[in-house]
Amino acid sequence: MSRSPRPPADRGQSRPNKYFRILINIGMATIFRCVPTISLSLLAAAPQALAQGAVRGSAQAATAAPAPAATAPGAGPDAQQRQQKFLYLLRTYPQRPPDQTLGQVEQLIEQGPFPERDRCLFWLGSARLSLGDRQAARAWFARLAREYPDSVWVQRSFLGLAEASAAEHDFNDSLSWYSRADHSKDAAVRELARIARPNVLTLQKRQHLAWACAAALALGLLGLLAAIARRASTSAVWLSSPSLRSRLQAILRALAPPAEARILLPLLAVLALASLAQDRAPRQATLELCIAGGVLSWLSGAFLRGRLLARAQRLVFALWVLLLLGCGAYLAVWRHDLVGMVLETWRAGPD
Repeated sequence: MSRSPRPPADRGQSRPNKYFRILINIGMATIFRCVPTISLSLLAAAPQALAQGAVRGSAQAATAAPAPAATAPGAGPDAQQRQQKFLYLLRTYPQRPPDQTLGQVEQLIEQGPFPERDRCLFWLGSARLSLGDRQAARAWFARLAREYPDSVWVQRSFLGLAEASAAEHDFNDSLSWYSRADHSKDAAVRELARIARPNVLTLQKRQHLAWACAAALALGLLGLLAAIARRASTSAVWLSSPSLRSRLQAILRALAPPAEARILLPLLAVLALASLAQDRAPRQATLELCIAGGVLSWLSGAFLRGRLLARAQRLVFALWVLLLLGCGAYLAVWRHDLVGMVLETWRAGPD
């Protein structure tokens, strides 16, 4: 089926239309080039004009709208100005020292109400918590619960209070706060509490293990000292004279450094000196481990001096001393919050 030929285009109108499209394209390109410059200039001037713009907008709105019979709390021009300043400080928080921003936000709290004053109280508590000031964080969270008991930010503060208790190794209190967060109306709060609870339970188990290790280490050291003192009480120096001086001499002679300690203590001293170049937590953990190893080697060597033990007895005693040394090592690592790092290093390797 043949198609009808298209009518010839009017050449007299094609050129003007072509030129008209070219002019439109040039104009649009000029506009798009100018818009980013205008936007950047407006963004640069926004921090200086933010408070003035909020005051002008509030004043114009108050002039244009009829005055209400009674003003709601936090709805006046001053309240709106405080609200805008709070949002500005929140956006520009990384641009200033933390204490400077926190001080300005605290002044806004004391000046009076504004629409998101409850959020401001929550933010102050969270910021103090992130800076490690847990006492101040609890104070702000308590004030939030006291002044806005029905606010959603009160329920969100349960997570911060639980985190503060966990940082202080008070895991029972931390779990109680997470239990309160489980009944929150906010689904996000309930989900975060569900995610954080297993970690707190793991930390609590590590704490109980540390307590058991501390008890075992203390009892082991006391047992060694008691055995050494008992042997000293049967020595000739102790029995030769009932005076206190002779008995002290007998105990000191029994506690004289054995050969094992004279060999091991210099090595532990070198290890302790090498740890001084490390960070604070690993350095202190290493120093405590060296002290525990030195004390154990000294007392165990003094205990074995002059004793004739069978091979099985020596093997059991060596395993018992190694167990005490492991308890001291775990206690040192746990005290400085290095258990997670050690386990991760063990799984992934030193690299």
